[in-house]
Parts: sequence; C-alpha cells; structure tokens
Amino acid sequence: MRTSGWYRVAMFGAMIVVLLNTLFAVKTLHTLFLVQGWRAHTLEVITHTRAIDLEISQGNSAVRAYLLTGYPSYVERFHQAKGTIDSELVQLQKLTIDNPAQQNRILYLKKRILIKRAALETAVAMRSGMAGPLDMTALQPSLSDSPDGLPSVYYCIDRIEEEEQRLLNDRTREVHHAEVLVWVSFFSASLLDIFLLAAAAELLIRVLRDRQTLADRAAEIALLNTDLEKRVELRTRELESSNKELEAFSYSVSHDLRAPLRTIDGFSLALQEDFADKLSGEGQDYINRVRAGVQRMGSLIDALLQLSRVTRTELQHEDIDLSQMATLVFQELKGAEPARSVTFTAQPGLHANGDSRLLRNVLENLIGNALKFTSKVSDPQIEFGGRPGTGELAGKTVYFVQDNGAGFDMQYVDRLFTAFQRLHGDRDFKGSGIGLATVSRIIRRHHGSMGAFSEPGKGANFYFTLADGPIAG
Repeated sequence: MRTSGWYRVAMFGAMIVVLLNTLFAVKTLHTLFLVQGWRAHTLEVITHTRAIDLEISQGNSAVRAYLLTGYPSYVERFHQAKGTIDSELVQLQKLTIDNPAQQNRILYLKKRILIKRAALETAVAMRSGMAGPLDMTALQPSLSDSPDGLPSVYYCIDRIEEEEQRLLNDRTREVHHAEVLVWVSFFSASLLDIFLLAAAAELLIRVLRDRQTLADRAAEIALLNTDLEKRVELRTRELESSNKELEAFSYSVSHDLRAPLRTIDGFSLALQEDFADKLSGEGQDYINRVRAGVQRMGSLIDALLQLSRVTRTELQHEDIDLSQMATLVFQELKGAEPARSVTFTAQPGLHANGDSRLLRNVLENLIGNALKFTSKVSDPQIEFGGRPGTGELAGKTVYFVQDNGAGFDMQYVDRLFTAFQRLHGDRDFKGSGIGLATVSRIIRRHHGSMGAFSEPGKGANFYFTLADGPIAG
C-alpha cells in the first residue's frame, strides 16, 4: 500500500510537470507563430513599398521616354503606373493600420506623389503642345525629384522602408528567441517522455492484473446501458402515443361539440322567428346574445380544428412565390370590404420552400390581422417583405408583415402565439385567439422561428423564418 501511494504521488507529480511543459510549449509555439506572422507582415509591407518605388521609377521613365520620342504608348504606361501606385498605397495603408507613425508617413507620401504626378502631367501636356523641337530646359523643373523643393517621393519611401526594416530586424530577433524556446520545450518533453515510458511499463503490469476486473465491470455497464436504452425506447413510444391521443382527443372534442351547438342554434333561431311577438325586448336581447355566443363558439371550434389539422397534415414541399401569394391573399381578404381603402405593398421576388397550403394559411392570418387592426386608422398601410437576418438569424431570410394599426404592448408579446390568448377585447377587434397560435405551429413545422415587435398605436411587425431547403414533415 505504501509503495502504491508513492507511485501515485510520483505519477501525479510527473503529470503536473508534463502539463506545465505542455503549457510552456503551447505558449512558445503561439509566440513563434505570432512573431513569424508579424515578420511576414513586415516583409509584405516592404514588398508593397518597393513596388511603389518601382512603379514611380517606371512612371518617371515613361514620361521621359515620351518627352524624347512623343510615342503615346509611353503615356499609357505612365497612366498604368498611376493606377498601380494608387492600388499599392491602399494596400500599404491597410497593412500599417496598427502603426500611426507609418500611417502619417504614408499620408505624407501620398501628398508628395500627387505633387510629383501633377508635375509629370504638366510635362506631358507641355510636350503634347510643342510644335517645334523639344525644349528640355523648359521641362526640366517638372522632371526633378522634388518639383517644389520639399522632400522627394523617394525620400519619403526611404523613411517608410527604414521603419519597416527596423521592425523586421526586431521581429527577426524575436523569431530566433521563440525558436530557441521551442527547442527547449521539445527537449524537455523528450526527457519527460522517457521518464513516462518507464512509468508506463510499471503501469502496464498493474493494468494487466486488473484487466479481468475491468472487463467484468464493462459487461455490467453494457447491461445497464442496454436496460437504459430499452427504458428510453419505451418512454419514447409512450410519449408518441400520448401525443396521438391528445390530437385525437382535440379533434374528437371539436367534432362532438358541434351537435349540441347546432341544437342550441336551431332552438334559439326558432324562438327568435316563431315567438318574436311574445318576447319582450329584453327577451329578444337574450336570444341575440345566445345566438352570438353560439356563432362565436362555432368559430372557436373551426379554429381549433384548423389548429389540429396543422399538427397532423403531412408537409408537401415545393418552391413558392411568397410575393405573389401575399398579393393574392390580400386581394381575396380585401374583397370582403370593397369600400375600404388600404395601401398594400409586396416586395417582389421573394421565394421559399415549403407547404403552399400551410404557408398560405400563415399569410392569411398575418395579413388578415393587419387588415383588422388597421380598421381604425385613417390611412391604413400594410407591407409584406423580406430582409437578411442578423444575429442568431444570420444567413436566413426574415419575412415580415408590417402595418400601421393599433399595435400592442411588448410586455405581453409572449402571449401572442398561445391559443386563446388575445391582447385586444372583442369590443375593439373580433377574433378567436387561435390564428397566431396556428401560424406559430406552421412555422415550427417548417423548422423556422417567429417573433413580433410593436408599440401601442404605432403598428406591428410580425416576422418569421423558414428552413433553407426541403425538410422532413
């Protein structure tokens, strides 16, 4: 027991040393890669700086050649050099964004290049306008390295390159230092490996002794896993059965409620028609209330059945023009109120993959709600569109229906997509409280998400996403 205890202490100590050495090696490798990256970055800056120097020299040479020969091809080469220089300056500014001093030198270089370029362009223009022999004396000021007597372009480039060369030397030393540390960590790891191999030999002996015990325990664990899998499978079947029973119950209750509802509706209608002269005004009012309640109950049953069908319907996937579908839905819903003026816009070209019947149901509910909740504004406006998602919706298209109607308080937004939950009373706006719950369930079946934002009196925006391609129903 005492030997075993010392062995464990030794192994624990060795593992700590290995861990520390590993952390040291990782840190040194990270430092090496980092300084190598900065060294490569410095070399890239120097490359772009020298490219600018070369293009400036070639541009100058092209202008001189044009002044001597008058060939237009040299002017074209000069303009090519201008474009390349501008491109290289942009790259140089991007690469030195972390170095304010270099940024200032580059800005000054750009100014000097512009002055030099203007002088060369003046020389080109003067040469183009010369009818007689070439007068190099008149052109000489434009060809000098510093037309205005201030530091030349080449001087500015040298200062930039000197700074980068200094950085390159520093970073080269850092790379060398990091390489030394990496080799130290490598040799340390090798020594530790030798020690651990010796310890592993001892451990192997112990492992072989305990192998049978471990095998027995593994068999026991396998048996427990098998039993657990059977329990999970059983619970899954029970859950599926419960869901089917719940759907069947909802469907059956909805159907069974219709028979007594029809009876109430029939007798209340008979009372209203056959005994109207025998009922007082109060009695007539009661009959009207009964009939209104029956009709509302019928609407709730229809909505409940629709919600149940959404759960049970098998999805049929196809490519859908949502823009066209939204326009048709609006025209059909608007047909019920022909005298009402509503401005509707649908962003063209919005397509999606999904079940056309169910997605039409989504648009009917959302656009229908927009029509309903804009009924009390003077200039009702409804918009259907799409936009690229951001945040957790990045990479998806976010479809939305927006209106300028009554709106709602965002503190109650979680109640919107729950069945029979309404944020406005029947006296203000009629409804069953099932529509948005149906919409939410359809969107979930399409592996999408849904939400809304609004302010009271400032309209509402309901948005949803769909899966990118065909999904299992």
